[in-house]
Amino acid sequence: MALSTLADPEALARAPSISLHAPIGEGLRGFRAHVLEVPAADGAGDVSSPYEDLVSSLLEGSGADLGWLAWRDSAEGVVVRRQGISLLPPSTIADFPDPPLDSLRVADGGLWAGPWGLWCAARGILSCLVVPVRQESEIVGTIGMASCTAGALEDFGIQRLQLGAALAIQTRRDEARLASLRRLFDEVSRTLENALAVDRALRFPPTYGEIARSLGESLDATYCQIAIRDARQVLTIRAAGGHRPPRKVVTAWPLRRLRRCARALHEGRAVVLEFSKPDAASEPERLALFSPTTRTGVLLPFFAGPRTQGLLILGEERESGCQPVSPERVAILELVASRIAHIMRISRRLEYERLGERRRQRQLTVERQRLARDVHDNVGQALSALLVQIRCAVAAGTAGHEALQVLEHTASDALRGARTLAFGLRHLERGVAPLAEARAFSETILQGALCRLEWLEEQTDDQVAPRTLREIANVIKEAVSNIVRHAKADCARIRIEYPDGRIRVTIQDNGIGFSPGDARPTSDGRGLGLIGCSERLARIGGTFDVRSARNGGGTLVLIEARRT
Repeated sequence: MALSTLADPEALARAPSISLHAPIGEGLRGFRAHVLEVPAADGAGDVSSPYEDLVSSLLEGSGADLGWLAWRDSAEGVVVRRQGISLLPPSTIADFPDPPLDSLRVADGGLWAGPWGLWCAARGILSCLVVPVRQESEIVGTIGMASCTAGALEDFGIQRLQLGAALAIQTRRDEARLASLRRLFDEVSRTLENALAVDRALRFPPTYGEIARSLGESLDATYCQIAIRDARQVLTIRAAGGHRPPRKVVTAWPLRRLRRCARALHEGRAVVLEFSKPDAASEPERLALFSPTTRTGVLLPFFAGPRTQGLLILGEERESGCQPVSPERVAILELVASRIAHIMRISRRLEYERLGERRRQRQLTVERQRLARDVHDNVGQALSALLVQIRCAVAAGTAGHEALQVLEHTASDALRGARTLAFGLRHLERGVAPLAEARAFSETILQGALCRLEWLEEQTDDQVAPRTLREIANVIKEAVSNIVRHAKADCARIRIEYPDGRIRVTIQDNGIGFSPGDARPTSDGRGLGLIGCSERLARIGGTFDVRSARNGGGTLVLIEARRT
């Protein structure tokens, strides 16, 4: 069989019907390839291991009944039998003697005294070809073919089995490398998804210490450190994490003394330091950044902006963990460092936004205070003058008594409303949630009316539609305004609950009460507030109910709507 046929998937698909066997059983005196019956090679959707494919390819062009690949130090070996072969029970096939020192051919009537000859005779094998699998100078396994027919393997070249042994070693190396990459991928995925989650940074911008601690818990290294380069070209350790981070008295060094660090920052690439080998160029970094027992160090640059550049420094002290740092591992660690920079950029932008919002709120507060003064001085003073004139006219008897009483009552309400507006504008702040704004409004005007407020709000994580919150907040403010104007109450209670997908607000006072049936709109605008509240709730599919009486039992307002 040609070399290309061994690696050709189409040739394998055209092979005679074969049953593959994978590992089971306990280890015996020599070594063993475990066996497990699986569907034939032409079955749809079959997934086989590389070892099974290799043995199947060798078996295809031979007269053998079975082939095998067995390892001395693991149970990953396989035995492949042609489908329909009833001889050679699987329970005995997978027990092998120790590998021979060289290629071995066992034929009918020869070498029956040796371990492999006895193994063949015990199993009824008349033709057998065995080749040791070598890794460097050590024999680590065996690959072979066997048949219950005499002379079945006479035309099978031993070079093909030797090539199969070489391919088995290469496959084993590739499998080990793939397993290492899987472990590394899992490690970095865990780090990126848990330790440095962007959504966590959006809610709680992390500090250097929090990032270092998260990395120390997630990365497979003894310790890690985060160092930042400042405008004076000084490298300063800002945080450390891991099992045993080094404790240094000095935490800042001129970058010109740390040439490997300067190179990593200048080139934007990772630098690996092997301290087990003498290297004078790496000595400044070892003394400044790493512990005395560190065996391997990695310098990973990151750039969070033109003024924030730094290094993620990893140190490994364990002898078992000091394997050569592969290019794949370095590339994935560079991804971790770039994620740190990404988190820091997000945190900085969020902080800028918060500072800008605070500046805008201060400007709005100043503007509100100016507006409050204008309302109080201009509108309030004008209404006060009108009220004084009306009262003088009433006292002098120069106008109709009933008409002047109406004017006096109207001017008094206008004056009280202007003062309440001025007081509220001075204290309310922009940018808060609608219910928080309604609470601030209620506290402000009830305080001015010498009425105590009890605000009870149920805590919940459920979301309420913004429009629903706005409408309910406006209704609360209207109800509280009515308490100040008409109720003559000294206590008001507001309770907010979230039952079964709804939001419910209860507003109750201990005032004089009124008859809801008499609260009809009048020509001077009275009574429109209750109608407006009902219309607001109707727009969002809610309900508005008022319960009161003139017997002094106070007033109860019930508001309810869907949360979404």
